[in-house]
Order: sequence, then structure tokens, then C-alpha cells
Amino acid sequence: MRIEIQALDEVPEGSLKKIIKDFAQDGANIVTAINDGKGTFSVEATFIDPAPQGIITRSGKMSTFGGPHDTGVSPSEGLALYDPSDIGTAPRGLFLDAPPPGTTGLARRLNPAFNYLACRWDYAVTPRNFLRQNVVTVSANGKSVAAHPADWGPNIATGRIADLSPGLADALGLDTDSDCTLEIPLPAEVSIPIPATGPAVGVDLAAIDATKFPLDVTRMLVVMTTSDQTTHWVVNLTGQDEGGQTLMRQVANNPPELLRSNTVILPIKADAQISTAVAAELNKAIRKEPDVPTGPAGPAPGPGDDLSARVFTTAESFVGHDTGHVPGTENGNLACAWAVNEVVRRALGKPISTDEQGRNGLDTGGMFSTLQRHHSRLPSAKLGAIIISPTPPNGNVHGHVGIVGQNPGGGVDNTQIFSNSSRDKKFEQNRTIKSWLAHYSEELNLPVLFFELNRDRF
Repeated sequence: MRIEIQALDEVPEGSLKKIIKDFAQDGANIVTAINDGKGTFSVEATFIDPAPQGIITRSGKMSTFGGPHDTGVSPSEGLALYDPSDIGTAPRGLFLDAPPPGTTGLARRLNPAFNYLACRWDYAVTPRNFLRQNVVTVSANGKSVAAHPADWGPNIATGRIADLSPGLADALGLDTDSDCTLEIPLPAEVSIPIPATGPAVGVDLAAIDATKFPLDVTRMLVVMTTSDQTTHWVVNLTGQDEGGQTLMRQVANNPPELLRSNTVILPIKADAQISTAVAAELNKAIRKEPDVPTGPAGPAPGPGDDLSARVFTTAESFVGHDTGHVPGTENGNLACAWAVNEVVRRALGKPISTDEQGRNGLDTGGMFSTLQRHHSRLPSAKLGAIIISPTPPNGNVHGHVGIVGQNPGGGVDNTQIFSNSSRDKKFEQNRTIKSWLAHYSEELNLPVLFFELNRDRF
């Protein structure tokens, strides 16, 4: 099987219908558009030839990365394909004998004279172990050089397909934004299903979304993919405080469907509704983002500690915290669950919910599930309690989560709520019980629930 991927950069959303139609006429099997963070899209068209050649071909712009003098990566930045424990088994010469002074990560320890590269690998097709054991042929200016995969990247916003080592770029006579071609081997056992029919053409995503979502939210297309006359797409929806992602699907000319909604739904996991191939295309929107420094975790609560009081005090001190750089939250738009988890982590030693790597969970769905299973439902608001209006799993509106504060006016309506503001990208005292009920219960028809955190979970 031979796979060729052709790419276009900085495509306006209004041009996607024409681009998809053009690629479909050229025989593309799959067309995927990924938001580049600049208001435009990188469009990838995949052409699949069943002939047994076993190669993925990608062509486009490049840049360089890695080594002691690359200040574009932090001193602690690691590599997607190698951990420090892998140095002894890595290709000889990939790493310098010792880390450069003042660094702890592997990106700066790469040997810039060695031939290595980063690409946005599809691990479902070329797994990490396979990449570590194989080489990629990089060609330009009539020359071809074998290079070892080392990292995942570059960011889609760069418009580039690969980052090369400085030595590899020199060997091929390349400067930043020069063109090159990659030939990536395919594992012999990989069998990629070829869509029976091509992309759906003429689908107006913005027009469909306008009929499905409230008028007072800001809609942003994150990623879309089309094959087999079916289009799947993910949108971000941002209100004043709440934000979330929704996955939609339209099959041929059938009515569009809402499949999933949550604060964060990327990465998409395959299931009965979403094939592995479609999930892989949608997950191309995931960016490699550096971790942001976090405050120290608080001590685990002791027998006499008032958990709610500690959570409230920490929430007050967290007001004004910038959430715009939290990875996976679209510059803070989707940071409501992260922010509450971070307050609880700083107050009680660990967050309410986590992701698969043990970091703060990003979705209110996961947090709501944890609150239901392990914490105590309250009949009404209480200082330091968690207030949550969960997002319906396949609904067209998004909920929110916050922390209950004081009630300075003496009435329940005036009780303060602390939460992330999607529009301000900060943790704020931005609601009261009255305004929360008016928006999430009366306007969005979502439940408003209160939970007290249980000691045995911390």
C-alpha cells in the first residue's frame, strides 16, 4: 500500500468547500482540515494506492530543531519518541554524550550533526516502537538522506511538515521553509481500510452549526474530515464563562447529528459511531504543547481539617490566575474543569479528576462522574462546595463548574461563585448563585448541582 498526503496551508474556512471538491475530483480518498490557530486551516488530502509499496509520502516545508543551541525548545523539553531511559538503546550518535549545562530535557541533548527528524506521526499507522526501529528517507535538491525519527511535530500552525536536524538540513542544502519530501515506511502488518467512496462535497459546516447551537456563543471549527460521503467535525463553543467542544456528523444528505459534547473531547476515541480511521484524522488537531509551571500541591487534609474552608481560601487566592496557556484548553477557552481541579490540587494535595497521564482532568464530564461516585451531593450551596451544571453528552449547549464562595449580602442569591472565564481566560469571581441559575438552569435547561468533597478521596 502506498499513501500520499498532499497539503495546503492557510486556507480560509470559506474556501474549504471548493478545496474539498477539487481534491475529490483529483481522486483523494480522505480530506481533513485542521485549524492552524491563525484563523485559517491546513488541509491534508490522502490518496491511498493499494499496490504493495509500503510507503507514506509527504511533501512540504521544513525547519530545524534540537541540540544545545536551539533556544526554541525549553531546557527541560523532552522528545515524543524517547525517554531518558532510552538513551542507551537509541541509535548511536543521536544524543550527545552528556546533557548541555543547565538542561534536563532530551531535546537540547540531541546531536545536531546527526540525521534525525520530527513529523506529525500517526501512531495508529506507524507506532512509536516501529518509528524508533526504522528510518525515513528525506529528499530535496536531488539528494536523499536516511534520518531517524526522534520527535512529534512541528505544530500545525507553522505550515511545515517536518523539523530536521541542522546537520540533515545542511546535507540536503535546505534553509527554513525550504521544500522537502518524506518517505515513511509502513509496517508490513498495517492494513488501512480504503474508503469505498470519496469525500462529501458541498457541505456548509458553518451554516449547519448556526442551526444547532445557541446564537450567543462563539463558534470555532477545530477540525473536520470527510470520506465515504460522510463528514465529521469538531467545534469549540465559547460563552461568557463556559466553553466546550462538540463532535458532529453528516452522512450523505441525511440530517446532521450531534455525537459528543464535553468541555474537551479531543483526543477522540474510536467506538461504534467513530471508526479508528476517522478518529485518527480528527486527532490530527491535537497540538504538542509545553507543560506550564504549576503551583505546589497542598498537603493532604488531616483528621481535623475543614476541607471546604481550605478549598474556598485557595479559590480566593487563585482569582486572577491566567489560564490562557494551559495545554489542551484552546488558550483557556476550555479551562473550567482544569481550573477547579487546580484549586483543589493546591488546597488538598490532588485534583478531583485527572486525565490518563494523571494530570488535572480537562472535562466536566469526567469531573461530574467522579463527584457522583466518590463525593457527597448537597441539597443547596455551601461555602467551598463544588457547583456544577454538567454538559449533556450529546447536547447542543455546554455547562460549567465552579466553587461556591461567601454570600456578602446575606441572601442565597448573592452567594459568590468562582470559576474560569472562557472569554477573559482567567479564574474569577464571575457569577453568583442567582446569575448561575438564570443562565445554566433557566436559559440552558441544565441541572445545577452541589457537591461536598469527601476526605477519603484525598
